[in-house]
Amino acid sequence: MGRTKVHPMAYLSKPIYKTVYKCRDCGSPSYQPVIERTGNGALLPNGQYRCTGCRSIFSSVRAWWTPRRTPDFQVSRSFS
Repeated sequence: MGRTKVHPMAYLSKPIYKTVYKCRDCGSPSYQPVIERTGNGALLPNGQYRCTGCRSIFSSVRAWWTPRRTPDFQVSRSFS
């Protein structure tokens, strides 16, 4: 019987990538520029970005990935 050769690349597993840059609301790793029609009819980016997951609109890429700030509050220590 003939032996079949197994290609060495068949044993390599795919790398698992984790990105730090992801939507702060839904975790999606991608966004798109928001496109608007100008007065002369041209379609151009308006400077805002839309998440491809939850479709939220952000003013900058930094706003898209920066985690929301937790509310500042003081914990009450008295239970009366």
